[in-house]
Amino acid sequence: MDRDTLSKGAERFDADVSELQLLGGFSNNVFECNRNDESFILKFYPSSLYRKDTIIAELDWIRFLYSSGVHVTPPLYSKSGNYLETIMSDGEKECYILAFEKAKGSFINLKDTETWNKDFYYTWGKTLGKIHSLSKIYSPLDETVKRQDWNMGPLFKENLNGVNKDVVQKWEEFISKLSKLPKDRNGYGMIHNDLHQGNFYVHHHEIILFDFGDCEYNWFIYDIAIVLYHAVQSIDEHDSKARKKFAHLFMKAFLKGYLTEINLDAYWLSKLQFFLDYRRIFSYMYFATFLTKEQENNRSVIDKLSDMKKKIESDIPYLEINYHDLF
Repeated sequence: MDRDTLSKGAERFDADVSELQLLGGFSNNVFECNRNDESFILKFYPSSLYRKDTIIAELDWIRFLYSSGVHVTPPLYSKSGNYLETIMSDGEKECYILAFEKAKGSFINLKDTETWNKDFYYTWGKTLGKIHSLSKIYSPLDETVKRQDWNMGPLFKENLNGVNKDVVQKWEEFISKLSKLPKDRNGYGMIHNDLHQGNFYVHHHEIILFDFGDCEYNWFIYDIAIVLYHAVQSIDEHDSKARKKFAHLFMKAFLKGYLTEINLDAYWLSKLQFFLDYRRIFSYMYFATFLTKEQENNRSVIDKLSDMKKKIESDIPYLEINYHDLF
């Protein structure tokens, strides 16, 4: 992000550009800054990578969740009283700027059994269950501006010639199966789509959600699979027995909380294994397609992708789990 763009964006929200601290984001577009001695989050969305209508739709979804009692970090107004500001970057390209409250609390400590335990997994499940329950009654304020469906993201529009043909064939098989699944309101709706342990803080035993940049219309069970996919990474990937044991303990507690907020038919729960494997091939396809120059030269990234590729080609399950054992 060039200095001029950062300066213009900070000015719109009355922040000092010299105090901006890069936090990350997929395109290094998320910063922490200060206004009136209070920290908040500033996000920059170059129009070359992000569409304005999808950002507006994301804001509408966050607004709805916040007004419905979900603990999310709400957007902040600019000096001009707007949630979204547009500036010109590089003289000709638009860049969209948003600000959000900084979440209270901190990341969950995966090594601390006083916090990373069944009680927390239950709360996590209850949080996602509430989101999915609200999704069933959610209608955008502007029906002409809505988030994309599951198969409308950039990965589905890319030329996949650069990806191994055997993996592409597996990918196409997944897409074919997904396209035949029902999309009724009891199993399909707006989901977070990336609710791993790096996308929320914990404050006084409450989960404070942030980063809804990947939200879209998709199957609820996929949102659950994403949570498990990343939660199990807290266990050494070479210890399959420990991962399986953790997965069952985690999901029992998670689903117990989840099902207090919403009823999900056994048909969908039986698809958990399928959606775990879909998450893995989706992640592989995404990173293989959109690797940054830095990632292309990162040995650990290269090794990880190579390992994922081998397992995908060999149809090795990401995690063997029988949903009947979770109740």
